[in-house]
Amino acid sequence: MHKYLLLLFTIGWLLTGCRQTGQQSGTAQDTVYVPHSIKISLSGTAALPDRTKVYINTDENTMQPLLSGYVNGGAFVIEGELAEPNFYNLVVQQEVFKVYLENGATYAFTGTVDSDGRLQSGRITSSSPVMNDYLRYEKLLESKNEDFRRRSAALQREMDNPKTYQAAVEKSLLLGEERSGYREKLKQEFLEDGKVGPAFKLFLIKEDNIRRENYSYYDDMLKRVPDSLKEISLYRQVARKVTAVRQFYEDMPDFPAISPRNPAGDSLKLEAFKDRGTLLLVFWGAWNGASKDDIIMIRRKADALSQMHITPVYLTWDKNYDSWTKASDALRLGEFNYRLNATDQDFIATNYGVRTLPHYMLVKAADRTVIDHDFKFPLDGKLEQALKGYLSRSN
Repeated sequence: MHKYLLLLFTIGWLLTGCRQTGQQSGTAQDTVYVPHSIKISLSGTAALPDRTKVYINTDENTMQPLLSGYVNGGAFVIEGELAEPNFYNLVVQQEVFKVYLENGATYAFTGTVDSDGRLQSGRITSSSPVMNDYLRYEKLLESKNEDFRRRSAALQREMDNPKTYQAAVEKSLLLGEERSGYREKLKQEFLEDGKVGPAFKLFLIKEDNIRRENYSYYDDMLKRVPDSLKEISLYRQVARKVTAVRQFYEDMPDFPAISPRNPAGDSLKLEAFKDRGTLLLVFWGAWNGASKDDIIMIRRKADALSQMHITPVYLTWDKNYDSWTKASDALRLGEFNYRLNATDQDFIATNYGVRTLPHYMLVKAADRTVIDHDFKFPLDGKLEQALKGYLSRSN
């Protein structure tokens, strides 16, 4: 009898242990572990109507709030867990405030509201070093823009005076150049500042236009990013962007020996241009007014370009032969004017990113090496100066 009871007890204990083990295993499988998740708390004060929704989203998915809260008595708190430290958007009445959220940092929003209950302005203070890098950058940018506005207004007053008009015009041109280059200058200062953290530098690269002149510099910077940051999506986004540009240029083929025909029926023979220095390939269309306006300017500068050993070659994407020849005659393009076939168009679009017109490429005539797949036609019309400056930097 005792043996029988002992046997039943043993079987029951084993069955209970198995059930517990199975339950524990199931719980472990159902738990989602996010290795870089963060817990945040963001408080705010703004005299907005009660029940005004405030929320956090991302640039990649602006339609999906990740965390949210509601204004109550002129204050709100947003708390919760996010997948990773990163730059997010705090959205208050459709106004967007960039904020870097990470573990262990404090965040406070202060907003000013008009008599109609509409948010007029807002600012975020934080103990996050990355966020403070961002705030310092934005403050310097806004301060300089205010300085530009003040100086521009003063120059406008000088232009109203005939005695100071000409000098004011010259100062205004210089001010315009300074203004257009300031953001790039400030960004470069932050990228080279050893006190600025790598996370904000990643943000600056992500927001930048990565191109031939800077992809190698950014590629080197990515190699120095701490391993801890390489696990978050901000790094991966930047790395993909830089890698795509690097591969585009490093894998870019020489311009092909295509042989489209001109209106007279003669084929393009690029080997005949070997002694012509640099080819300015002009991609245009008879239907495209902007490209025709540029061509008129290029034609006017033919002598200056010739002295610089630059030869324009006009390549049209026109499907309609009559439209092309009619426009060619009107523009007096001459013999270096060819119509691309569909195969050539596809190759050029795929390998050099030519998808909108007008588009310009610079190619070494001697070996068809691509100097620049996307040369920008100068807005001020000073084509020869732009070409001279660019080619001197490329050599």
